[in-house]
Amino acid sequence: MADKSWKVSVLARLIISFVIILTPIYGLGIFIYNSGLQILRKELSNSMISQVSYYLDNLENEIQRIQLLQYELLNDTDVNRMATISRILTNIESRDSLLRIRNRLFAVKNSSEYIKSSTVMIPDAGKEITDKDVSAFNSEKFDKMKIIAKDADASIIHADNSMYLVVPYPYSYTTGRDPIFIIMSELSREEFEMVLKAMASNPDEGVALYNTGSGSIIATDYNDTFHEEIRKQIFDGSDTLTGNAKIISIDGTKFLVAYKTSGYFDSILYKYVPEKAVFEPLKNFRTWFAVFTALSLAVILIYSIYLYKFIHKPLNLLVSSFREVKKGNFDIHIEHDVDDEFRFIYRNFNSMVRDLKSLIEQTFTQKLLVQKANMKQLQSQINPHFLYNSFFILNTMARTGDYENLEIFTEQLGRYFQFITRSAADEVTLQKEVDHARLYTEIQAMRFSNRIKVSFDELPGEFSNIMVPRLILQPLIENAFEHGLSMKKNNGLLTVSFEKLEDELHIIVENNGEDITEDKLDFIRRKLANKNDNKEEVTALQNIHRRLNLKFGQEYGLAVGKGKMGGFKVTISIPYKEYIN
Repeated sequence: MADKSWKVSVLARLIISFVIILTPIYGLGIFIYNSGLQILRKELSNSMISQVSYYLDNLENEIQRIQLLQYELLNDTDVNRMATISRILTNIESRDSLLRIRNRLFAVKNSSEYIKSSTVMIPDAGKEITDKDVSAFNSEKFDKMKIIAKDADASIIHADNSMYLVVPYPYSYTTGRDPIFIIMSELSREEFEMVLKAMASNPDEGVALYNTGSGSIIATDYNDTFHEEIRKQIFDGSDTLTGNAKIISIDGTKFLVAYKTSGYFDSILYKYVPEKAVFEPLKNFRTWFAVFTALSLAVILIYSIYLYKFIHKPLNLLVSSFREVKKGNFDIHIEHDVDDEFRFIYRNFNSMVRDLKSLIEQTFTQKLLVQKANMKQLQSQINPHFLYNSFFILNTMARTGDYENLEIFTEQLGRYFQFITRSAADEVTLQKEVDHARLYTEIQAMRFSNRIKVSFDELPGEFSNIMVPRLILQPLIENAFEHGLSMKKNNGLLTVSFEKLEDELHIIVENNGEDITEDKLDFIRRKLANKNDNKEEVTALQNIHRRLNLKFGQEYGLAVGKGKMGGFKVTISIPYKEYIN
């Protein structure tokens, strides 16, 4: 058996309990600190999200308004006259129409700070009208804008590091016809940059507008690698902080990023700020938190040293003394310098050891001899039962002339009695006991082969070397044959199985014979529980139960009940943790 019966020492338990007491206080400090940081992060992220959303919504509305002005220009009388009947107009009519178109374009351009210039290109008139003047038609530029407008998916078209809003007329290419004119507005990149810079409230912040289709970016800081990493982490699978905000890390630096996407012109607007720039004022709180942690560890250390010196060492000496007594050393004597509870315990321990030594010398040796004699007497009561039945079986086989089975039976019988008489040992390994019971079962199965079937499981190998009293399993099987199944004319069944529990091994013998009543079961249980019943003959069940009690303790032995098959069920329980490696 192991020397220790505990898993955690008293010192460890006291230290753990003290740490457990301090843990909620320390945890509360961590919770308050982290909650403050989390609230600050959320408030800041919500503010950044609101700013980004406000700007992006305004930008979408502004672009939509500019496009609406362009669509209104599609219905302009002068534009349509120049695109369709310019050749029949007089010079004065043509000049007046061009001037009115230019004025309309000038009004469109002045309607928004985002517009750098507005242009109408009319191939039939051979003119290109802008908000400033009228020039000759540029067919190469027209073809380029025609292709861009045809292939573009987003409302804002990025080409040659410029941004355009292009509206061709007619704008359907299903007929394959070229547009008769194109209205386009070039957007001011500088204006976008000025607005983004205005969104950054301090030098550490940055803002960028990225077009996912063309890869064009407008940013307060043109570091392509840095912005590519930001976008990569925005769209990865990491958890968001709140809404459209994330904490990302780039080259060891954490950034708080707020973002919003626009499906209208296929872009994403994001704003970022380094965490350290936001949480720098909280540095003093971190310092005090580190001091608080150091003080907590110092208190735990001092408390542990105190417990070790004044509790653990005296207690450990007492435990060591008990171990010596357990080994048989009754000359142990311990002293304690401090006049406290341990001195009282030590004195009483010394007195107990002296008394125990005296009692052992007087009675224990004699009791062991009596116990061993009782075990011999109980075991001897089992042996005759099988011998009587064996002679009856031999007689039957000889009378019926069943010489083939007689030869097998006598060989099995010889092996059986060889086990009985080979050694005077009171105990055998569980494997030998199971093998002997299996041999007996085979003998009986031969006798009742036409009426009874046997199912005998294999003993798990890990339990084979457990030492048990001899003849604890075979008598149970014998009872099952003689009292449970002997009257069964057909379909008799006997099972022997093994069940491993947490710290016990159960050997279960069950049959489908006599339908046993609860009254009879209660009677058997009372007989097993009565350790002082000497007036009547001791039954095989009582015999086995008492020997198991003597070997393993009162909590182990036999248990009886009604099996699943309706017959009698007996369970042998033995411990195994102390007896196997």
